[in-house]
Amino acid sequence: MSDTLRIPARVRGTLRGAAIDADGTIRLLDDVLAIQVDEREYTARVERVDGVLWDSPTLAIYVARDTIELSGHAGLQSLAAQITDVALVLPELTRTMHGLGSRRGHPGSDHDRFFAGLLTARRAAEGFVEPESRLAAFDSARLTRAMATLLAEFASERYPDSPPDRRALEAELVDTAERLFGTLAALGEAADEVRASSAQTRLARWRDWTRAAHRVFEEADRCWIAVVPALSASPLPAPRRRFWRRA
Repeated sequence: MSDTLRIPARVRGTLRGAAIDADGTIRLLDDVLAIQVDEREYTARVERVDGVLWDSPTLAIYVARDTIELSGHAGLQSLAAQITDVALVLPELTRTMHGLGSRRGHPGSDHDRFFAGLLTARRAAEGFVEPESRLAAFDSARLTRAMATLLAEFASERYPDSPPDRRALEAELVDTAERLFGTLAALGEAADEVRASSAQTRLARWRDWTRAAHRVFEEADRCWIAVVPALSASPLPAPRRRFWRRA
């Protein structure tokens, strides 16, 4: 949570479409950016800020069609960093999931393995501050390969001695996961958009990426609930007993 003192600055650019060039103040209170000019205060939530650019001695803030340039105070550089930190917070990604850890999701070893890749990626991303490391933690290609491998393992474990049944189950599982693979592909495209964005749009592209990540978790939740009947209808074979002789 950020809460800064009012910073006096020269304010130039446009505010809600109106040109402005006057002395004012700016502050960040929680996740709301407030600019006061001539006893009138303009506010914008950080989630509406498309980008910030610190180019000493000027801080440029981009909000929709407005560009606000502030100068004249050393604290503006620190303010730019604070706005960026608030904007790049990783949102809660599992809040709307119904199959994760619930009775409906049939918790067990298969359940844990199915969600392990995404949960590991989330924990890794939460341990980073730098955006690129967070993007890398959710590498789309790696998560896609891991999920495809896991579905093949589910089929192989259930039909180790029957290739036709194994192939049929794997095809069914892959077909059920098609939408999940689609959201993972979209996540990779959103990450590329963040990497290719300019300072003027980077925070907006980051929000696009977080929404894509949230859709991946939602789709994984739907996918798991959909594959449970197929896995339940194909129970794991009983473990083979082994006998040893003592000489």
